[in-house]
Amino acid sequence: MPLRLLQLTDPHLFGDPGGQLLGITTRRSFESVLTLALSGNPPPDALLLTGDLVHDETPAGYRYLRERLRRIGVPHYCIGGNHDIPALMTEHLDSAAPGSVALRRLGRWNLILLDSSTPDSDGGYLTQTQLVRLAELLADEQAPALIALHHHPAAIGSTWIDRIGVANGAELLTLCERHAQIKAVLFGHIHQDFSARHRDCLLLGAPSTCFQFTPGSPDFAIDEIPPGYRELRLYPDGRLETQVVRLEQYAEMPLHLVGGY
Repeated sequence: MPLRLLQLTDPHLFGDPGGQLLGITTRRSFESVLTLALSGNPPPDALLLTGDLVHDETPAGYRYLRERLRRIGVPHYCIGGNHDIPALMTEHLDSAAPGSVALRRLGRWNLILLDSSTPDSDGGYLTQTQLVRLAELLADEQAPALIALHHHPAAIGSTWIDRIGVANGAELLTLCERHAQIKAVLFGHIHQDFSARHRDCLLLGAPSTCFQFTPGSPDFAIDEIPPGYRELRLYPDGRLETQVVRLEQYAEMPLHLVGGY
């Protein structure tokens, strides 16, 4: 049987359960997507949260997330995004927030977690220290691998958000070219489904658990499509299957007449 890995991203939670962003009560939408994700069969082997976890920089937001993930009872991993506070993640998420570069084993697979966030910037960057450490891990570990980070390392075709991806994403993709065991790079930040291929490696973005961005838009624009998550099925021989799953509908509609958040 393959491993079942669920990627949820960009929940933008608040310490206040009723906190809203662009008209969406983000804790409510997160709970709705999480419930849908956990209803599938077989039960997940792990959860991956790829950044922008808490929007209002409050300890209460991270404490809620910690307790909610612990109640699920499966391994879970959290990567920081440009809206996260690393010190609060470390304090309140404990080992679920492993730092700048970390490797976690999922059966016969390796999951490599990278923190692409940079202080006071919406865009991302990978330091030379991170890239060297990543290269060392890949030299030592030949098992099939996934790399996960918050920012997208390659353009997705939306001008405004492509300005704030990983500034040196090409260096990460070059590493992927050199190591055939990397099967996919997973990321959040873009609030939409995205799938492309770089040589033999998949580049996979996921919808947010709250509001969505309009694909292909040159400027900031909100889509009306419901929130969702990405599911991956990882086979022992290195094959993977993936799909995006969305709520059939969600009662709250996001605000459209905004220029950002």
